[in-house]
Amino acid sequence: MDKTSLAILTNIIGAVESGGQIYGKRNYSAYAGKGQNSSYEKTCTLGWAQNYGNEGRTLCKMILAKDPTAFRKADTAGIEKKLSTDWVKTGWNPSAKEKKALIAIITTSAGKECQDELFKQLMSTYIKSAESFGVKDVKAQMMWCEIEHLGGLSPVQRIFKRAAKPYTPETIYASLLLDQKDTSNNNQVGDKKFQSRHQCCVKWINQYVKTTQSNQNGTTGKTAEAVLAVVRSWLGYGRSNGKQRIIIDIYNNDDPANLPRGYKVQYGDSYCDVTVSAAAIVAKMKALIGKECGVEEHVKIFKKMGIWEEDGTITPKAGYVIVFNWDKNTQPNDGYSDHIGYVESVKDGTIVTVEGNYGGEVKRRTIPVGWGYIRGYAIPKYDTDAGQTSGSSNNGGTTTSGSTSLSRTPKWVGVVTASKLNVRKWAGTEYENIKSWPQLAKGNLIDVCDKIYDSNDELWYFIRIDGRIYGFVKAEFIRAK
Repeated sequence: MDKTSLAILTNIIGAVESGGQIYGKRNYSAYAGKGQNSSYEKTCTLGWAQNYGNEGRTLCKMILAKDPTAFRKADTAGIEKKLSTDWVKTGWNPSAKEKKALIAIITTSAGKECQDELFKQLMSTYIKSAESFGVKDVKAQMMWCEIEHLGGLSPVQRIFKRAAKPYTPETIYASLLLDQKDTSNNNQVGDKKFQSRHQCCVKWINQYVKTTQSNQNGTTGKTAEAVLAVVRSWLGYGRSNGKQRIIIDIYNNDDPANLPRGYKVQYGDSYCDVTVSAAAIVAKMKALIGKECGVEEHVKIFKKMGIWEEDGTITPKAGYVIVFNWDKNTQPNDGYSDHIGYVESVKDGTIVTVEGNYGGEVKRRTIPVGWGYIRGYAIPKYDTDAGQTSGSSNNGGTTTSGSTSLSRTPKWVGVVTASKLNVRKWAGTEYENIKSWPQLAKGNLIDVCDKIYDSNDELWYFIRIDGRIYGFVKAEFIRAK
């Protein structure tokens, strides 16, 4: 996290901890006594960043080391003697005289400087824990820091394990809201009393962090792959595990005062179009796709936006929004819109979609191009259509399929570790072996040109064999020579 982002994070956490939820405001003289913030707090909390217990003791030690003269002048109650004891274990409850001295100490010039320095140290620790958890996006790291500062490492890990990927302030906030019905433990960082705090954080992060963020698959900008990465991360979310609520919460909590037609989606409602809209919200593409929970109403929006193609026979591209009518199974099909999803890929006349509320969960469907039940497509105006091809082709230095382009230039030499390794036409066990070299044996050498994840998020390598033949193998069976 760079200095600019850290300054924004400081303004955010200062505001929600001691600044009355006013961005940029913080109270250096903040003090909370034993049990004032929570019945679980056994001693006092000091400073604008709300340093509880031994963090407060560390702050006082830093001030003493930085300016002992100022510390001792402000210390009218023998606080220095308290620095050698564990404040939490002893349950130290400062008297009124000690409280006055503590406030005087932490509001000296050295006290204010040390408060800021201790905060930076804590954020550095939190960011490292976020990175070790796989959280790379700056906005998501800010949410991690805010939650860990509030509740500790275990609660923030719980929230992120439950949050939809790629992590955004909105998906993390949706996961926080689920704490309000979670009674599994006492450290519920998402409880109702913290809701306005988290709402401020989401608002300010999106308002002040201007850098273009990348999702967990490395794509940037308003691309088909960016929105597909979101919806893929929700595969399996459904009624059986209750995770459809995460998707519905994202939809409802996006500008809740202006929900389409004033309707707040209920957890028992159909959520196919909610999934389409929520993915666009998370990927910051609502302006490209619109927001609705009713498919027929969404088609009206598509028409107004000028992105609707009412022709179910066309060959779509990855990232198109596909609409179905179940009352008719022949083309042309211009009936009532019943269902909706995203086109994930198109290959050899076959469309793979990702749809919400398909059998009660987010799931893939495989259908032929021109399937009778297809009513039509919305064609979002992505920033670029590079690589967003339909079908597949080999040309020059790349291999392309769906929305993915792969390099054919060798990067390193690999060794096969499996006794027999299938070489497939594309990444995934559902694809056939190539005919020119269907299998490799243990110890065979290959050139690794690129990598790709299959539909189950398993890593595959795009390889070259014998300097002339290309195919795909599971990465777990290849090691570097």
